[in-house]
Amino acid sequence: MASIWCQELTGGLDFLSPGLLICLQMSQWGTVLWMTTLWVFIQEGIGNFEFGVIILFYTGMYLAFFLSRWLLEPGNFLFIFLFSLILAIWNWIIVLGAVSFQELHVLLPSPWKQIPLQWLAYVVHWSISLALFRRSVKYGHL
Repeated sequence: MASIWCQELTGGLDFLSPGLLICLQMSQWGTVLWMTTLWVFIQEGIGNFEFGVIILFYTGMYLAFFLSRWLLEPGNFLFIFLFSLILAIWNWIIVLGAVSFQELHVLLPSPWKQIPLQWLAYVVHWSISLALFRRSVKYGHL
C-alpha cells in the first residue's frame, strides 16, 4: 500500500517493482506470479498508455534480473545499486517508446532528471523494503 501512495505522490515514479525484485531474490515464485498479475492490473488501470506497456517493462526487468544475477549475488547492495540503474534506464526507454509509438503529444521530463530520480527511488525503496523483509522473516512475522 505504501508503494502505491509513493507512486501517486511522486508523480509516477515506479515503487512497485522493488517488491517483485525482493520476491525474486528470495525465490518466492508463487508470490512473484500473483504480485506481477496484480501490479500489471493496477499499473495498466491507472496509466494512460495502451495495454501491454507494463507487461513489456516487467518482461525486460525479469530477463535482466536473471541475466545479471549470474554476475553478482542478488542480495548484495552493489547488485541493488547497479540493477536499479539498469531498471531506471529501462523504465525511461519503455516510457519514451510508448509515447512515440502511440503518437502522444506529451512533454516528457528530461532523461537527465527522470532517470536519476527513478534510480534513487529504486535504490532507497528496494534497500529499505529488503531490510524490513529480512527483519520480519528473522523474527518470524511472516
